[in-house]
Amino acid sequence: MSIFTGLQRPQFQAYYDEAFLIEHRFENGMGFPPSYIYYVKTLGYGRLCGLWNIHIPLGDHPDSWLHRYHDWRAWFDDVLESEEVLQEAALEPDGFPELLEHAVPFASSEENDLLIWDIQSPDERGEFPIYALNLRTWGNFRYAASDLYSLVEALVDEERVKSVLGTDRTPFPYTFEPF
Repeated sequence: MSIFTGLQRPQFQAYYDEAFLIEHRFENGMGFPPSYIYYVKTLGYGRLCGLWNIHIPLGDHPDSWLHRYHDWRAWFDDVLESEEVLQEAALEPDGFPELLEHAVPFASSEENDLLIWDIQSPDERGEFPIYALNLRTWGNFRYAASDLYSLVEALVDEERVKSVLGTDRTPFPYTFEPF
């Protein structure tokens, strides 16, 4: 049983652009990770654990993953063009320069956090490592999880959430709110 099936959520029909979800390929030739595909098909677009807006393919909708990705990518490109000292500050503590080049954001929070995939480092299952990035502090890349399943497990765990989002964080609710 997937951790997604246990989420407290109302019953509804999830909408998403299925063709884009299955056919999209990143610059490395790979598609969306399996845990993300399962998440999209199971839950759809909404807020995960009371914090994360997981953006999914929604066609022309302004909150569609593709529209949001272009905005976020512009931010990463600005960082890449900045002075080296600013790039290094943005990458602390777990980031590395190539991560800025290949970062693919897929979730945002109202607290100016992003979740990104490192698409250049897939595992044997086709999952990309997930990093959390705080835009308020203009950086602070932290390794978060190996896939979305592990991310949810970390967000709801009292100790693991601290390593993902910082020592001041407490566990988040095990919920999903559809938009």
